[in-house]
Amino acid sequence: MAATKHGQVVLIFVSDWQPLAIKIHSIASIQTQLVCFEFSLLEPYNKWMVGTSNGKLIVYNRKDFNSLSQEIFDEFKPPVFNFMDSFNILDYVTNSYSQTTRCNTLDHYYSMAKRNLVSNEVKSEHECMGTFVNNDMTLHICFIKKCNQLFIRNFELHQVVKRIELHVNSLPV
Repeated sequence: MAATKHGQVVLIFVSDWQPLAIKIHSIASIQTQLVCFEFSLLEPYNKWMVGTSNGKLIVYNRKDFNSLSQEIFDEFKPPVFNFMDSFNILDYVTNSYSQTTRCNTLDHYYSMAKRNLVSNEVKSEHECMGTFVNNDMTLHICFIKKCNQLFIRNFELHQVVKRIELHVNSLPV
């Protein structure tokens, strides 16, 4: 799997090595600039997330992740990933750390709960990154450049479970 900085997430299959022949299968289009692309180390073929330059962290989960006949990746039947969670970190930080309700979330029956979407501005200070926690399949740690705090979020419950304040200010890269 790979992601472009323009928001395309793709699955790349190598058909032949000599000469090199590849097949690219589009998985998702985020429609904004990406800053990070991360896999779950506990479930590397099932969960992935992207951090955007407009302050949102988005998690996708494989559709057949509970299936016993699950293949890693098949070129002729590529995996399907469901949108699972969108965390608007920018909105969370600017609303005095109150839980945002203006985002799309995926309920536990895998249907979209429609809410009003917030369109954040793409700025350097709105760039956010995240990584999955190595000892829990439902948590990730994330941050946004605008704020000097780390957030631990349970993306299945759609809530921040811990805020960690950093006592140094981050410098622009």
